[in-house]
Amino acid sequence: MRRLLMSLLILLTLLLLAVGAGAEETGRALIDKVMLAYNLNPDYYTIEILSNQLKTRLVHPDDLDFKALTMKDPVGSFTIRATVTDDGEEIDRGQVHLCIHKYDSVLVIGDRIKRHQQLTDCTFERTRVEVTSLRTQPVRTPDELIGQRARRNLNKGDVLLVTAMESVPDIEVGNEVTITYDDGLCIISAPGTSLQSASVGESVRVRNEASGKIITARVVDGKSVSVDK
Repeated sequence: MRRLLMSLLILLTLLLLAVGAGAEETGRALIDKVMLAYNLNPDYYTIEILSNQLKTRLVHPDDLDFKALTMKDPVGSFTIRATVTDDGEEIDRGQVHLCIHKYDSVLVIGDRIKRHQQLTDCTFERTRVEVTSLRTQPVRTPDELIGQRARRNLNKGDVLLVTAMESVPDIEVGNEVTITYDDGLCIISAPGTSLQSASVGESVRVRNEASGKIITARVVDGKSVSVDK
């Protein structure tokens, strides 16, 4: 009896190992199919199988196919319907729930940055991190920092996002400017104070310090604005 129980135990163990190996083989085939179908570079993507309804364990990759159940980009939670065939005949079908992880080399904040602080590459480290859950585009290269400042307070260790930056304005609120008006015959100028931040070419509200009036002018450079005719 003891020998019989031992034999049954060994047989059960072998069966479990075979099933486990078959499940791994099926999973590997599914992952390869999805990576190939969506042209996912393995340097930037990994796929995790969260659940698999397929009962068929041992399949040849050519006998396995799938259809996405969503039109979303293949990142994050992703569900497919997998089909297994044998000589062209369907023998198994089931949903497979995946998690597609995305990685990228991006700029990570090396120290706390205050709102409106100008951004320089010495404040960041270019690091490969998971960006699966990011809702907006990350900043990837130091070149993107040129002429940019922080739109809000930024914390150390966070990925720098495009939406966290804004262009450094040529004129800030409270800057002293020269207001000019050119009617083609003469040029009139007066001292003014900017009431808004703006860049060259943009309209800005300024106060004419000579008259006290608030007018709208166009930014010429960091120290002057022009009133259009």
